[in-house]
Amino acid sequence: MHKKIPPPIVALIGILLIFLSKDYILILYLHPHLQNTLLLLFLIIGLGIIFLATKEFKKSETTVNPMKPETSSSLVTSGIFKYTRNPMYLGLTCILSASCFYFSSLLGIILYVPLFILYITIFQIIPEEEAMKNLFNEEYLDYCSKVRRWI
Repeated sequence: MHKKIPPPIVALIGILLIFLSKDYILILYLHPHLQNTLLLLFLIIGLGIIFLATKEFKKSETTVNPMKPETSSSLVTSGIFKYTRNPMYLGLTCILSASCFYFSSLLGIILYVPLFILYITIFQIIPEEEAMKNLFNEEYLDYCSKVRRWI
């Protein structure tokens, strides 16, 4: 399967869907302090993960462009990549989750976040994994055996 939409755009579409459905379907009722804490926690974690991943890509002098994984010049396995093979997508998932708390959307948590994960896995991660296997063969397979796809 081929990549269709850049992952940040997919996340923005998810945030838009969460916003549009916020007042109509499955409203999230939490204590305001808990809701604000979860919002900030997920937002900070998501942005932090993306920052750390971008830093590792820059340090390795390889592409950050998720639409052209075949142009990768090196396999990044250091830093945040020791814990997850896809920190950028994990960070976007956290940001999407934060928006669910911001808009009080239970539907976002139970539907849009899982759909985002499914979409990104099928249309982004799996094609990237194929490109990485072609580029880095045994080194990439060894990395996959040690580090999970998400968390």
